[in-house]
Amino acid sequence: MRKLSVCIPGHPDMTCHASVGETVVLPCVSTSSEELNISHSKLYWQKEDDVVHFLHEGHDDLKSQDKQYHGRTSLFLHEVKHGNFSLKLSNVQPQDEAVYSCIYSQYGHQTKISKIKLSVSGKNFFLVQREGAGGSISC
Repeated sequence: MRKLSVCIPGHPDMTCHASVGETVVLPCVSTSSEELNISHSKLYWQKEDDVVHFLHEGHDDLKSQDKQYHGRTSLFLHEVKHGNFSLKLSNVQPQDEAVYSCIYSQYGHQTKISKIKLSVSGKNFFLVQREGAGGSISC
């Protein structure tokens, strides 16, 4: 069964809900009607002071990415120039629950900041008790 992640407008700008192990898209969209010049721009996704994903002049620059996000984030690169700055986060973990900042700056233009809260639910676990000759084990 495939689960659906849900995002709801509010304060912060958006709240998204996902379960552990799922993939979630944290939405961040510019309302600008003109095509953006991404070769003169920076796009940061941050959790507090940690860099979650960084796009510099149209290219991923993940040297400063926090280790806990390594291999789990991506952007919709072909859509960035149209104002879609959304972040895809795979294999959601409990420690991913936080408020994320989507920060877009283009040289000569005002910086745009959006806040997205990610709420993470755990998987359902079952209590199993097994008894044998050596005693019992509970999981």
